[in-house]
Amino acid sequence: MIHDWKMELYWRLPVVLQEVALSVYGWRLNRLYYGGEFPAALQAVRRRVWRSREEIESWQMEQLRRILVSAVQYVPHYRERYRGVDIPNLRSRDDLSVLPLLDRQELRQHEESFLDERLDPRRLFKDKTSGSTGTSVTIFWPPRCLQWLQAVLEVRVRYVAGVSQSMPRAVLGGRPIVRGMRSRPPFWRRNWYWKQLYLSSYHVSASTARGYVAAIRRSKATWLTGYGSAIAALADSAMLAGVSPLKMKAVVVSGDTLQPGMRWSIERFFDCKCYDMYGQVEAVALGMECRAGRMHLMPDAGIVEIMDRDGSPCAPGTTGEVVATGLLNDGMPLIRYRTGDSAALAREQDCSCGSSHPIIESLEGRVDDYLVTRDGRQIGRLSTAMKRSPTIHSAQIVQDKPGHAYLLIRPGDGYLPRDSKPVVDDVIERIGAFDLDVREVAEIPKTPTGKTRLVVRLSERPDLWAAYSPVIERATPVTEVGEVR
Repeated sequence: MIHDWKMELYWRLPVVLQEVALSVYGWRLNRLYYGGEFPAALQAVRRRVWRSREEIESWQMEQLRRILVSAVQYVPHYRERYRGVDIPNLRSRDDLSVLPLLDRQELRQHEESFLDERLDPRRLFKDKTSGSTGTSVTIFWPPRCLQWLQAVLEVRVRYVAGVSQSMPRAVLGGRPIVRGMRSRPPFWRRNWYWKQLYLSSYHVSASTARGYVAAIRRSKATWLTGYGSAIAALADSAMLAGVSPLKMKAVVVSGDTLQPGMRWSIERFFDCKCYDMYGQVEAVALGMECRAGRMHLMPDAGIVEIMDRDGSPCAPGTTGEVVATGLLNDGMPLIRYRTGDSAALAREQDCSCGSSHPIIESLEGRVDDYLVTRDGRQIGRLSTAMKRSPTIHSAQIVQDKPGHAYLLIRPGDGYLPRDSKPVVDDVIERIGAFDLDVREVAEIPKTPTGKTRLVVRLSERPDLWAAYSPVIERATPVTEVGEVR
């Protein structure tokens, strides 16, 4: 049984009550996201859309100084770390170099020291990063900051794609909306309040695609969001099954890297433009593809730097790490935060769409291989499973054959072997019958570029066998997780 009593209770409800629960949750989120300061924030973000680069940078530095002044007074981490920093003299992006970089592991180990001490954590909205690199972090949001974030997403994402939050939509994401071992439809649920159809990304196949598409048609959804890999898998499966194309206003994908073949499949089957969005739960670096097909950063979210390995700024066209200073969440400010993603500033910054906002390219760091189940399903984006055990420093799933994989775990502070069980339970609840061989390791293998991928499929990557075989052989088997078949 999965170690999440709320999900277990949800799964035990009949479908109609599950949809009632989802609709009530949607009503609560609607009040949180679109109440309070949202209307004023929406107007403010709209006014910034066509400002010049100089005006935007001036506005960003003004916001940064405001956040820094508050942080050194009321946030324990920065009160200690920024002692002696002359904040009034921070007048341009170049001056950010006097501030130290913030590593994700440091944030993870001392999360509450980054909170404004005037705030009650119990009254804040909590969200967890996906852990796509195997390491999850809790992010705390004051309600008004969430309202500003939603205003940015409405203007910078939905308006660009020609849609809005109020339009009916379908979502194909990573939430375990139905149990992984479920073998019969429906593999979807309705959130009636938000006019939203949520579809499981874990049950898409050629045999189920026709039912998925029929459910979307019945829902009258006008646009589609979710993981690019999952939506492309549905498009491919539907075309393979001979299903007629389904016309949408737009498809907006995020959460994993959109490959050219995925885009082709999505646009062919859904007969619309597919927009790629870049972001993270921390919301410090957000980007949206414009109608001309270029990825523009959203200046309202944060100040983005592209840094090389020694901490120096990368020249345009050179790929480096995305380091971001958030401007939305002053309740948990993240300053010069190392996101773990990599990108390059485009050499050519002029865009036919008319936007003056910075353009990035070569965005990497969110590519996860999928797992192949015994019955041939392809399951991607399992990163939320890593949220289950905070004592796990980082983790990686390494598949050697269909239906079997190794779960490599690097222990963190206070780790016990049984702490891996919630992670195993989460994976099995999502995808059904599957063998996970849990192994403890000293380090999680990295890619040649220094990234740590959550899922690696060795069956089609013989070049990686030499690197992983000794790691698996030397690893310590974990026998306290019980039966996972």
